[in-house]
Amino acid sequence: MGNATGITRRQAITAAGGAVLAASVASLPGMTAGARAGARVDVVGAGLAGLACAARLVAAGVDVRIWEARDRLGGRTLTDLNLVPGAWVECGGEFIDAGHSAMRRLCADLGISLQDLQQLDIPGTSRDLVAGRVHRGAWASGPDARLANRAARDLRAVGTTRLGRMSAAAWLARAITGWPSSAFARYGAALVRGEYGVEPLALSAEWLVNDLAGDAGADEHADGAERYRIDGGTVRLVTSLERSIGAGRITRGARLVAVTVSGGRASLAIDGPGGLRTEATDRVVITLPPRVLADVDMRRSGVPRDVVRSIQAIGMGTNAKLIIPFDDPAWESRGWNGDGTSDTALGSTWQATMGQRADGVALTTLVGGLPGVRIPGPDHGPATAASVAERLALVGRVAPGAQDSARSGAVVHAWARDRFARGSYSAARPGQDSTWPDFGRPYGLVHFAGEHTDEDYSGFMEGAVRSGQRAAQQVLARL
Repeated sequence: MGNATGITRRQAITAAGGAVLAASVASLPGMTAGARAGARVDVVGAGLAGLACAARLVAAGVDVRIWEARDRLGGRTLTDLNLVPGAWVECGGEFIDAGHSAMRRLCADLGISLQDLQQLDIPGTSRDLVAGRVHRGAWASGPDARLANRAARDLRAVGTTRLGRMSAAAWLARAITGWPSSAFARYGAALVRGEYGVEPLALSAEWLVNDLAGDAGADEHADGAERYRIDGGTVRLVTSLERSIGAGRITRGARLVAVTVSGGRASLAIDGPGGLRTEATDRVVITLPPRVLADVDMRRSGVPRDVVRSIQAIGMGTNAKLIIPFDDPAWESRGWNGDGTSDTALGSTWQATMGQRADGVALTTLVGGLPGVRIPGPDHGPATAASVAERLALVGRVAPGAQDSARSGAVVHAWARDRFARGSYSAARPGQDSTWPDFGRPYGLVHFAGEHTDEDYSGFMEGAVRSGQRAAQQVLARL
């Protein structure tokens, strides 16, 4: 999901696009027709990981079935095409870094264009509302640079093992000792909540320090962080992948209950349309979010119990987006570009409809940690009047008068309350990195994919796509 400032972590398929995808898949090792003839593979979950995996398998000639518990595809990506007439708004995964090569390549293969946010000319500068004051423009560049430099030093001096056992809260307390303003501490905590979706006490310092150290000596966004979005919304990628796979291979409203492996075959107990059913398959790829896996009986799956328990215990962010439609970006005439970080209910903010021509605009407010858990409203639906009023009052403090152009119809997307997600994205707890199993290998006939299984890009759509493609390659190598 990610935010637009501070620390960064985080429609139809064309015939030509499908041909490029098929050609790239056929060239991967182990993908011979003889190896896959008659083989069946079941993919559980139709988020980006499951869809990316299935697309490669189908292009390689494998008989694939996808089981999705929701009534829609896309998992933790969700595009709202109705909030602002003529615009698209991302309610889940949104940004793509310049270095997210798998995601960018997949979009290019499917003929999907990206919106380059660095090419947009948005009036005004960022503003942070921290410790009761509005800080303008480059106020945050000072603490950001100091944190990055301290992180680079500690990474060398302290080492990842000790940092992995430490909480981000403990590291921040050490890093800002002696700083002239208490606002810096509140700013750092707000960044952690927005970027990782958890309270600083619940995040491994290793994760925070590694990310910060990469920013040491670099200009803001010089690495291309959060540079792109899918033009038209992530729904375009989801729809294109569905068409390349074939809608007939996908069953919605189907929840995995149990996995059993016996006699060289796997059996899946699926609770779906028509009731409980058993499906036999040669291999299964499970892309369920960590806490959703807790609902699946894996005792006879052949996957070691410590591996299953480790997956289920992975820390998950509680990010929630509350998105407010406006008649116009009135904040721009007040000198604010919409970007900011706050230790209030605003959290992290950015223009949800930047660069789009539509009848109105929208502002995203993103919170995580305890505010993400406590945000009022449904999992996905209308925001409460009180929570909208609270945020509009804060917008008025950042850019006086800008709140007056707000429209009705604000929505909330609280991913921790979504029963098919139970969190926004993975975030390691202190001491957890050393206990994570190796997701880069299969366990008998069972493979795992999902952003939480990608060592380099967990928490990103890039991690989901990479993990799905990695699982597909592993499956084909063993068929």
